[in-house]
Amino acid sequence: MQEVLKFLQKYEIWGYLILSVIGFFYLQKFMAAWVELRSSIFGLEREAAQRKLVSALTMLILLLLLGSVEFILVSFVAPSLPIQVAVRTPTIDFLATPTTTLEIPLETPFAQATASAAVKNAQNDGCITDQIEWIFPKPGDELQNTVELKGTINIPNLGFYKYEFTPVGSETWQTIAAGNQNVIKDVIGAWNTSLIIPGDYLLRLVVIDNQNNTLPACTVQVRIIAP
Repeated sequence: MQEVLKFLQKYEIWGYLILSVIGFFYLQKFMAAWVELRSSIFGLEREAAQRKLVSALTMLILLLLLGSVEFILVSFVAPSLPIQVAVRTPTIDFLATPTTTLEIPLETPFAQATASAAVKNAQNDGCITDQIEWIFPKPGDELQNTVELKGTINIPNLGFYKYEFTPVGSETWQTIAAGNQNVIKDVIGAWNTSLIIPGDYLLRLVVIDNQNNTLPACTVQVRIIAP
């Protein structure tokens, strides 16, 4: 459904133009049939003219309905749907030479930070300073239109990451976009909030390592306001 709506939004003007051209053609046929009907004398001529008139009128009504449906879908239905972008997941290269993954000792800085983050997970929702964190937005920020999301994804053995949103109180997450490169205090991606119903939302950053282990998500609560 979303693909159809995106197509109609992209080619909205062309849709109206095509319908108008076809409508003009059938309007001419309708007028010609009307003139023919008024000038008909014999019964067979009048019946043929009436069939042409009804056929042209039916097509005009159908074209008008199609134009109305397109207008409703583009103007009212499409803006109410959230944006969803397909996530590109990493693929496994079976021809690659297998490598040995070294176990990270608990005394390494990354392991200590991860353990500390696990203890404080209830307070910081998986955010780890200089490793997995949001730079912008911060909790409570108000967002509108298209915003650049900034943060840090800096972990060893990164597989990929994705960032998602959901209304507060819902467990249905919508993926915005994804990536597979480490980012340090820079732009992670963009988020178009103009098609989202204003309100309070949770925005989370989900990081998966190359062993397909999902780390605790870094989550912030923001407010979407109308454009």
